[in-house]
Amino acid sequence: MTENLYRTIVVGTDGTEYARKAINTAVSLAELTGAKLYAVYVSDVSNITPTSVEWELVAENMKLESDAAFEYVLEKAEACGITFETVSLSGAVGPEIVQYANLVNADLIVVGATGKKAIERLILGSVSEKVIRNAKQQVLVVRSDGSEVGE
Repeated sequence: MTENLYRTIVVGTDGTEYARKAINTAVSLAELTGAKLYAVYVSDVSNITPTSVEWELVAENMKLESDAAFEYVLEKAEACGITFETVSLSGAVGPEIVQYANLVNADLIVVGATGKKAIERLILGSVSEKVIRNAKQQVLVVRSDGSEVGE
């Protein structure tokens, strides 16, 4: 019964401990249902101008962050033996996750309730909120009570 529940799952990651909890949940669901997992890291370049002097440094830092985020996905997914891919995108995080989920015909999007941008969340709304508002797929928001962070 559970094997047809989800065929394709997209999980957003930003490398934070909160994203790791979302990854753990997404990997468990993929293992349970036999779904393929796509881990998506979006470099938020919405506030960066291409003419910025620091552009190369910012791009290099984002690459290091995505590599670290994907290393965790690789470890968890391979341990469970699930089929997965990692995808790096750039743009506004919420819309990019939704657009990619549409591209791969995802059945489910998994995101953490909290990410890197606490200040932006207060002003503009969270990434998870933007995903919920715009996704046609089911969205699972993984919350943390804080006890798992750093363990």
